[in-house]
Amino acid sequence: MALYAQHGHGKSDKIDKALADDDLQGVIFGARNETPERLAPYITKLREDHADCTLLLDPQFYVSTMTPPNDRFLPEYPYYEAGRTATDFTRARRLAEYAKSTLDFQLGLGLDSLISPSICFDSFSDRWHQVALNLADASLEYYDSLHDAPPLLLSFVFSEQALSSLEDVQRFLDTVTQDDWGMEGFYLIVSRDESAYNQQFDAQRLSHLLYLVHVLGEINGLRVVCGYSDFVGVLLRAVGAEAFATGWSQSLRQFHRKNFLRRPAGGQQPRARYSSGPLFNSVLLGELQDIHDGGHLDDVLSGVPLDHVITDAASPQAADWTRPISQRHHWQALQRLDQLVTGDVRTDLRTISQRIRNARGLYTMLEAAGVLFDRYTGKDHLTDWIRGIRGFCDEAGLTSS
Repeated sequence: MALYAQHGHGKSDKIDKALADDDLQGVIFGARNETPERLAPYITKLREDHADCTLLLDPQFYVSTMTPPNDRFLPEYPYYEAGRTATDFTRARRLAEYAKSTLDFQLGLGLDSLISPSICFDSFSDRWHQVALNLADASLEYYDSLHDAPPLLLSFVFSEQALSSLEDVQRFLDTVTQDDWGMEGFYLIVSRDESAYNQQFDAQRLSHLLYLVHVLGEINGLRVVCGYSDFVGVLLRAVGAEAFATGWSQSLRQFHRKNFLRRPAGGQQPRARYSSGPLFNSVLLGELQDIHDGGHLDDVLSGVPLDHVITDAASPQAADWTRPISQRHHWQALQRLDQLVTGDVRTDLRTISQRIRNARGLYTMLEAAGVLFDRYTGKDHLTDWIRGIRGFCDEAGLTSS
Protein backbone atom coordinates (compact mmCIF):
# COMPACT_ATOMS: atom_id res chain seq x y z
CA MET A 1 0.00 0.00 0.00
CA ALA A 2 1.36 3.39 -0.92
CA LEU A 3 -0.96 6.38 -0.88
CA TYR A 4 0.60 9.81 -0.35
CA ALA A 5 -1.00 13.12 0.55
CA GLN A 6 -0.62 15.82 -2.08
CA HIS A 7 0.05 18.73 0.25
CA GLY A 8 -1.38 22.16 -0.40
CA HIS A 9 -3.20 25.09 1.19
CA GLY A 10 -5.11 24.59 4.43
CA LYS A 11 -3.51 21.43 5.78
CA SER A 12 -4.56 22.03 9.43
CA ASP A 13 -4.13 18.64 11.18
CA LYS A 14 -5.46 16.43 8.37
CA ILE A 15 -2.08 15.00 7.41
CA ASP A 16 -1.08 14.25 11.00
CA LYS A 17 -4.35 12.44 11.73
CA ALA A 18 -4.25 10.46 8.49
CA LEU A 19 -0.67 9.34 9.09
CA ALA A 20 -1.47 8.40 12.68
CA ASP A 21 -4.40 6.25 11.50
CA ASP A 22 -2.33 4.75 8.65
CA ASP A 23 -4.67 6.21 6.04
CA LEU A 24 -1.53 7.52 4.31
CA GLN A 25 1.98 6.20 3.87
CA GLY A 26 3.61 9.46 2.90
CA VAL A 27 3.39 13.13 1.96
CA ILE A 28 4.43 15.08 -1.12
CA PHE A 29 4.87 18.65 0.06
CA GLY A 30 4.03 21.46 -2.33
CA ALA A 31 6.51 24.32 -1.95
CA ARG A 32 3.96 26.85 -3.18
CA ASN A 33 1.84 26.48 -0.05
CA GLU A 34 4.45 26.44 2.73
CA THR A 35 7.14 28.99 3.52
CA PRO A 36 10.70 27.63 3.71
CA GLU A 37 10.78 28.63 7.38
CA ARG A 38 7.70 26.56 8.21
CA LEU A 39 8.50 23.68 5.88
CA ALA A 40 11.67 22.44 7.57
CA PRO A 41 10.27 22.15 11.12
CA TYR A 42 7.08 20.57 9.84
CA ILE A 43 9.06 17.88 8.01
CA THR A 44 11.09 17.31 11.17
CA LYS A 45 7.93 16.96 13.25
CA LEU A 46 6.35 14.46 10.87
CA ARG A 47 9.59 12.48 10.79
CA GLU A 48 9.65 12.33 14.58
CA ASP A 49 5.96 11.45 14.93
CA HIS A 50 5.71 9.05 11.98
CA ALA A 51 9.11 7.49 11.42
CA ASP A 52 8.00 5.08 8.69
CA CYS A 53 6.22 7.55 6.41
CA THR A 54 7.76 8.69 3.11
CA LEU A 55 8.39 12.44 2.83
CA LEU A 56 9.02 14.15 -0.51
CA LEU A 57 9.01 17.75 -1.72
CA ASP A 58 7.62 18.77 -5.08
CA PRO A 59 9.67 21.96 -5.66
CA GLN A 60 7.03 23.12 -8.16
CA PHE A 61 9.72 24.67 -10.32
CA TYR A 62 7.28 24.33 -13.24
CA VAL A 63 5.24 27.28 -11.96
CA SER A 64 8.09 29.58 -13.00
CA THR A 65 7.03 29.32 -16.66
CA MET A 66 3.31 30.00 -16.03
CA THR A 67 1.85 33.45 -16.60
CA PRO A 68 0.52 35.08 -14.50
CA PRO A 69 1.52 32.65 -11.75
CA ASN A 70 -0.38 31.95 -8.58
CA ASP A 71 2.89 31.18 -6.87
CA ARG A 72 2.02 32.08 -3.23
CA PHE A 73 5.21 31.34 -1.21
CA LEU A 74 7.36 30.14 -4.11
CA PRO A 75 9.18 33.50 -4.49
CA GLU A 76 10.70 32.81 -1.05
CA TYR A 77 12.48 29.70 -2.37
CA PRO A 78 16.02 30.26 -3.71
CA TYR A 79 15.53 28.23 -6.90
CA TYR A 80 12.33 29.97 -8.01
CA GLU A 81 11.89 32.99 -10.25
CA ALA A 82 8.62 33.92 -11.91
CA GLY A 83 8.31 34.72 -15.59
CA ARG A 84 10.91 32.35 -17.04
CA THR A 85 10.66 31.89 -20.81
CA ALA A 86 12.20 29.49 -23.30
CA THR A 87 15.28 31.70 -23.62
CA ASP A 88 16.05 31.11 -19.93
CA PHE A 89 16.67 27.43 -20.70
CA THR A 90 18.98 27.69 -23.70
CA ARG A 91 22.32 27.69 -21.88
CA ALA A 92 23.79 24.64 -20.20
CA ARG A 93 25.15 26.80 -17.40
CA ARG A 94 21.68 28.11 -16.59
CA LEU A 95 20.26 24.58 -16.52
CA ALA A 96 23.06 23.50 -14.19
CA GLU A 97 22.27 26.40 -11.85
CA TYR A 98 18.57 25.51 -11.78
CA ALA A 99 19.37 21.88 -11.00
CA LYS A 100 21.90 22.75 -8.31
CA SER A 101 19.75 25.31 -6.48
CA THR A 102 16.65 23.09 -6.55
CA LEU A 103 18.40 19.97 -5.30
CA ASP A 104 20.55 21.86 -2.79
CA PHE A 105 17.46 23.28 -1.15
CA GLN A 106 16.10 19.76 -0.56
CA LEU A 107 19.33 18.47 0.98
CA GLY A 108 19.29 18.41 4.75
CA LEU A 109 15.50 18.51 5.05
CA GLY A 110 15.27 14.84 5.97
CA LEU A 111 13.44 13.88 2.77
CA ASP A 112 13.41 10.29 1.54
CA SER A 113 14.15 11.29 -2.06
CA LEU A 114 15.06 14.40 -4.00
CA ILE A 115 12.82 15.57 -6.87
CA SER A 116 14.41 17.30 -9.84
CA PRO A 117 13.16 20.60 -11.30
CA SER A 118 11.00 20.36 -14.38
CA ILE A 119 8.56 22.33 -16.53
CA CYS A 120 5.20 21.50 -18.12
CA PHE A 121 5.04 20.38 -21.73
CA ASP A 122 2.21 19.49 -24.10
CA SER A 123 3.87 16.93 -26.36
CA PHE A 124 6.72 14.45 -26.16
CA SER A 125 8.06 16.08 -29.31
CA ASP A 126 7.77 19.81 -28.60
CA ARG A 127 10.41 22.33 -27.52
CA TRP A 128 9.43 22.33 -23.85
CA HIS A 129 9.75 18.56 -23.73
CA GLN A 130 13.37 18.92 -24.75
CA VAL A 131 13.84 21.53 -22.02
CA ALA A 132 12.42 19.05 -19.50
CA LEU A 133 14.88 16.39 -20.69
CA ASN A 134 17.75 18.87 -20.45
CA LEU A 135 16.75 19.80 -16.89
CA ALA A 136 16.62 16.11 -15.99
CA ASP A 137 20.07 15.57 -17.50
CA ALA A 138 21.48 18.57 -15.63
CA SER A 139 19.96 17.25 -12.40
CA LEU A 140 21.55 13.85 -12.93
CA GLU A 141 24.93 15.43 -13.62
CA TYR A 142 24.81 17.53 -10.45
CA TYR A 143 23.43 14.64 -8.39
CA ASP A 144 26.45 12.53 -9.37
CA SER A 145 28.67 15.06 -7.59
CA LEU A 146 26.80 14.73 -4.28
CA HIS A 147 27.75 12.39 -1.46
CA ASP A 148 25.29 10.53 0.77
CA ALA A 149 22.31 12.30 -0.82
CA PRO A 150 18.84 10.72 -0.81
CA PRO A 151 17.86 8.92 -4.04
CA LEU A 152 16.88 11.10 -7.00
CA LEU A 153 13.49 11.05 -8.70
CA LEU A 154 13.36 12.75 -12.10
CA SER A 155 10.26 14.87 -12.46
CA PHE A 156 8.18 15.16 -15.63
CA VAL A 157 4.98 17.18 -15.90
CA PHE A 158 3.11 16.70 -19.14
CA SER A 159 -0.27 17.46 -20.61
CA GLU A 160 -2.84 14.73 -21.03
CA GLN A 161 -2.63 15.53 -24.77
CA ALA A 162 0.97 14.30 -24.81
CA LEU A 163 -0.37 10.78 -24.26
CA SER A 164 -2.26 10.73 -27.57
CA SER A 165 0.62 9.17 -29.52
CA LEU A 166 2.03 5.81 -28.44
CA GLU A 167 5.05 6.32 -30.70
CA ASP A 168 5.90 9.56 -28.89
CA VAL A 169 5.54 7.82 -25.52
CA GLN A 170 7.83 5.01 -26.68
CA ARG A 171 10.48 7.48 -27.87
CA PHE A 172 10.35 9.18 -24.48
CA LEU A 173 10.76 5.82 -22.76
CA ASP A 174 13.70 4.94 -24.99
CA THR A 175 15.39 8.19 -23.95
CA VAL A 176 14.88 7.99 -20.19
CA THR A 177 15.70 4.30 -19.84
CA GLN A 178 19.15 4.57 -21.40
CA ASP A 179 21.93 2.91 -19.42
CA ASP A 180 23.68 6.21 -18.67
CA TRP A 181 20.67 7.66 -16.85
CA GLY A 182 21.34 6.74 -13.24
CA MET A 183 18.22 7.93 -11.39
CA GLU A 184 16.32 5.98 -8.77
CA GLY A 185 12.98 6.62 -10.42
CA PHE A 186 10.42 9.17 -11.54
CA TYR A 187 7.87 11.60 -10.17
CA LEU A 188 5.19 11.95 -12.86
CA ILE A 189 2.33 14.44 -13.12
CA VAL A 190 -0.35 14.48 -15.82
CA SER A 191 -1.92 17.89 -16.41
CA ARG A 192 -5.59 17.18 -17.04
CA ASP A 193 -7.57 18.86 -19.81
CA GLU A 194 -10.93 19.05 -18.06
CA SER A 195 -10.75 21.47 -15.17
CA ALA A 196 -13.93 20.24 -13.45
CA TYR A 197 -13.27 17.49 -10.92
CA ASN A 198 -14.17 14.11 -12.39
CA GLN A 199 -12.79 10.62 -13.01
CA GLN A 200 -13.07 10.60 -16.80
CA PHE A 201 -9.94 9.82 -18.82
CA ASP A 202 -9.81 9.28 -22.57
CA ALA A 203 -9.37 5.53 -23.10
CA GLN A 204 -6.48 5.76 -25.56
CA ARG A 205 -4.56 8.28 -23.49
CA LEU A 206 -5.17 6.21 -20.36
CA SER A 207 -3.82 3.08 -22.06
CA HIS A 208 -0.66 4.97 -23.05
CA LEU A 209 -0.23 6.33 -19.50
CA LEU A 210 -0.56 2.81 -18.10
CA TYR A 211 2.00 1.62 -20.64
CA LEU A 212 4.43 4.40 -19.70
CA VAL A 213 4.20 3.63 -15.98
CA HIS A 214 4.40 -0.13 -16.61
CA VAL A 215 7.57 0.12 -18.68
CA LEU A 216 9.27 2.35 -16.13
CA GLY A 217 8.10 0.58 -12.98
CA GLU A 218 7.53 -3.06 -13.86
CA ILE A 219 9.82 -3.64 -16.84
CA ASN A 220 12.76 -1.44 -15.82
CA GLY A 221 12.38 -1.80 -12.06
CA LEU A 222 12.40 1.95 -11.38
CA ARG A 223 10.43 3.71 -8.66
CA VAL A 224 7.44 5.55 -10.08
CA VAL A 225 5.50 8.01 -7.94
CA CYS A 226 2.40 9.41 -9.65
CA GLY A 227 1.29 12.79 -8.33
CA TYR A 228 -2.25 14.18 -8.39
CA SER A 229 -3.65 10.81 -9.48
CA ASP A 230 -6.79 10.32 -7.40
CA PHE A 231 -8.91 7.26 -8.34
CA VAL A 232 -6.90 6.59 -11.51
CA GLY A 233 -3.90 6.09 -9.22
CA VAL A 234 -5.26 2.65 -8.32
CA LEU A 235 -4.91 1.61 -11.98
CA LEU A 236 -1.40 3.04 -12.09
CA ARG A 237 -0.45 1.09 -9.00
CA ALA A 238 -1.76 -2.09 -10.63
CA VAL A 239 0.64 -1.76 -13.59
CA GLY A 240 3.79 -0.89 -11.65
CA ALA A 241 3.68 2.46 -9.85
CA GLU A 242 5.20 2.41 -6.38
CA ALA A 243 2.86 5.06 -5.03
CA PHE A 244 0.22 7.56 -6.04
CA ALA A 245 -0.86 10.81 -4.44
CA THR A 246 -3.98 12.87 -4.04
CA GLY A 247 -4.92 15.84 -1.90
CA TRP A 248 -7.78 16.79 0.36
CA SER A 249 -9.40 19.46 -1.80
CA GLN A 250 -10.56 18.86 -5.36
CA SER A 251 -7.86 21.21 -6.68
CA LEU A 252 -5.23 18.97 -5.03
CA ARG A 253 -6.65 15.68 -6.27
CA GLN A 254 -5.93 16.28 -9.95
CA PHE A 255 -3.44 18.60 -11.64
CA HIS A 256 -4.81 21.52 -13.67
CA ARG A 257 -2.65 24.39 -14.81
CA LYS A 258 -5.40 26.89 -14.04
CA ASN A 259 -4.87 26.18 -10.33
CA PHE A 260 -1.38 27.65 -10.67
CA LEU A 261 -2.53 30.78 -12.52
CA ARG A 262 -3.62 33.97 -10.82
CA ARG A 263 -7.38 34.40 -11.01
CA PRO A 264 -9.97 36.75 -9.50
CA ALA A 265 -10.88 35.85 -5.94
CA GLY A 266 -14.24 34.29 -5.22
CA GLY A 267 -16.19 31.34 -6.54
CA GLN A 268 -18.57 28.87 -4.97
CA GLN A 269 -17.63 26.40 -2.28
CA PRO A 270 -17.57 22.81 -3.54
CA ARG A 271 -20.62 20.71 -2.74
CA ALA A 272 -20.35 17.98 -0.13
CA ARG A 273 -19.21 14.61 -1.49
CA TYR A 274 -18.86 10.99 -0.47
CA SER A 275 -16.07 8.86 -2.02
CA SER A 276 -17.49 5.46 -2.93
CA GLY A 277 -15.04 2.63 -3.55
CA PRO A 278 -17.69 0.37 -5.13
CA LEU A 279 -18.52 3.15 -7.63
CA PHE A 280 -14.91 4.28 -8.19
CA ASN A 281 -16.17 7.82 -7.84
CA SER A 282 -16.82 10.69 -5.47
CA VAL A 283 -20.57 11.28 -5.52
CA LEU A 284 -22.51 14.23 -4.21
CA LEU A 285 -24.03 13.91 -0.75
CA GLY A 286 -27.47 14.56 -2.25
CA GLU A 287 -26.97 11.60 -4.56
CA LEU A 288 -25.94 9.46 -1.60
CA GLN A 289 -29.19 10.53 0.08
CA ASP A 290 -31.16 9.34 -2.96
CA ILE A 291 -29.26 6.05 -2.86
CA HIS A 292 -30.13 5.71 0.83
CA ASP A 293 -33.80 6.49 0.17
CA GLY A 294 -33.83 3.77 -2.48
CA GLY A 295 -32.51 1.21 -0.01
CA HIS A 296 -29.07 0.76 -1.61
CA LEU A 297 -26.77 2.64 0.76
CA ASP A 298 -24.90 -0.49 1.86
CA ASP A 299 -24.07 -1.26 -1.78
CA VAL A 300 -22.05 1.94 -2.26
CA LEU A 301 -20.36 2.30 1.13
CA SER A 302 -16.57 2.14 0.96
CA GLY A 303 -16.18 -0.07 4.02
CA VAL A 304 -13.81 2.27 5.85
CA PRO A 305 -13.80 3.58 9.45
CA LEU A 306 -15.26 7.01 8.73
CA ASP A 307 -18.33 5.45 7.10
CA HIS A 308 -19.76 5.38 10.61
CA VAL A 309 -20.47 9.11 10.41
CA ILE A 310 -22.96 8.29 7.65
CA THR A 311 -24.32 5.04 9.03
CA ASP A 312 -24.76 6.33 12.59
CA ALA A 313 -27.02 9.12 11.37
CA ALA A 314 -30.65 8.85 10.33
CA SER A 315 -29.61 9.55 6.74
CA PRO A 316 -26.60 10.89 4.81
CA GLN A 317 -27.89 14.44 4.75
CA ALA A 318 -28.62 14.28 8.49
CA ALA A 319 -25.02 13.22 9.22
CA ASP A 320 -22.38 15.61 10.52
CA TRP A 321 -20.47 15.14 7.26
CA THR A 322 -18.02 18.01 7.61
CA ARG A 323 -15.47 18.91 4.98
CA PRO A 324 -12.48 17.63 7.03
CA ILE A 325 -14.26 14.30 7.60
CA SER A 326 -15.11 14.00 3.91
CA GLN A 327 -11.52 14.77 2.95
CA ARG A 328 -10.02 12.18 5.29
CA HIS A 329 -12.67 9.67 4.22
CA HIS A 330 -11.52 10.15 0.63
CA TRP A 331 -8.04 8.97 1.58
CA GLN A 332 -9.51 6.00 3.44
CA ALA A 333 -11.58 5.00 0.40
CA LEU A 334 -8.57 5.15 -1.91
CA GLN A 335 -6.47 3.26 0.61
CA ARG A 336 -9.08 0.50 0.66
CA LEU A 337 -9.00 0.26 -3.14
CA ASP A 338 -5.21 0.23 -3.13
CA GLN A 339 -5.34 -2.89 -0.98
CA LEU A 340 -6.52 -4.73 -4.11
CA VAL A 341 -3.00 -4.36 -5.54
CA THR A 342 -0.78 -7.41 -4.90
CA GLY A 343 2.17 -6.65 -7.18
CA ASP A 344 1.25 -9.20 -9.85
CA VAL A 345 0.14 -7.13 -12.85
CA ARG A 346 -2.04 -9.72 -14.54
CA THR A 347 -3.82 -10.66 -11.32
CA ASP A 348 -4.30 -7.06 -10.28
CA LEU A 349 -5.70 -5.99 -13.64
CA ARG A 350 -8.17 -8.88 -13.62
CA THR A 351 -9.28 -7.98 -10.11
CA ILE A 352 -9.65 -4.27 -10.79
CA SER A 353 -11.33 -4.82 -14.15
CA GLN A 354 -13.93 -7.01 -12.48
CA ARG A 355 -14.47 -4.36 -9.80
CA ILE A 356 -14.97 -1.75 -12.53
CA ARG A 357 -17.54 -3.99 -14.24
CA ASN A 358 -19.26 -4.43 -10.90
CA ALA A 359 -19.33 -0.66 -10.53
CA ARG A 360 -21.00 -0.29 -13.92
CA GLY A 361 -23.62 -2.83 -12.91
CA LEU A 362 -24.19 -1.03 -9.62
CA TYR A 363 -24.65 2.29 -11.42
CA THR A 364 -27.18 0.67 -13.74
CA MET A 365 -29.13 -0.71 -10.79
CA LEU A 366 -29.11 2.67 -9.04
CA GLU A 367 -30.27 4.49 -12.15
CA ALA A 368 -33.07 1.97 -12.57
CA ALA A 369 -34.06 2.74 -8.98
CA GLY A 370 -34.43 6.40 -9.91
CA VAL A 371 -31.11 7.85 -8.73
CA LEU A 372 -30.05 10.73 -10.96
CA PHE A 373 -26.33 11.44 -11.12
CA ASP A 374 -24.60 14.68 -12.03
CA ARG A 375 -22.63 14.95 -15.28
CA TYR A 376 -19.36 14.07 -13.56
CA THR A 377 -20.55 11.66 -10.88
CA GLY A 378 -22.10 9.08 -13.19
CA LYS A 379 -20.66 5.94 -14.78
CA ASP A 380 -19.19 7.30 -18.04
CA HIS A 381 -15.61 7.04 -16.78
CA LEU A 382 -15.90 3.30 -16.16
CA THR A 383 -16.28 2.36 -19.83
CA ASP A 384 -13.21 4.42 -20.73
CA TRP A 385 -11.25 2.76 -17.93
CA ILE A 386 -12.11 -0.72 -19.20
CA ARG A 387 -11.15 0.26 -22.73
CA GLY A 388 -7.95 1.87 -21.45
CA ILE A 389 -6.97 -1.30 -19.59
CA ARG A 390 -7.67 -3.43 -22.67
CA GLY A 391 -5.62 -1.10 -24.84
CA PHE A 392 -2.76 -1.24 -22.37
CA CYS A 393 -2.87 -5.05 -22.29
CA ASP A 394 -2.57 -5.14 -26.08
CA GLU A 395 0.34 -2.66 -26.03
CA ALA A 396 2.15 -4.47 -23.23
CA GLY A 397 1.56 -7.95 -24.65
CA LEU A 398 -0.55 -9.05 -21.69
CA THR A 399 -3.70 -11.15 -21.78
CA SER A 400 -6.65 -8.77 -22.01
CA SER A 401 -8.64 -8.52 -18.79
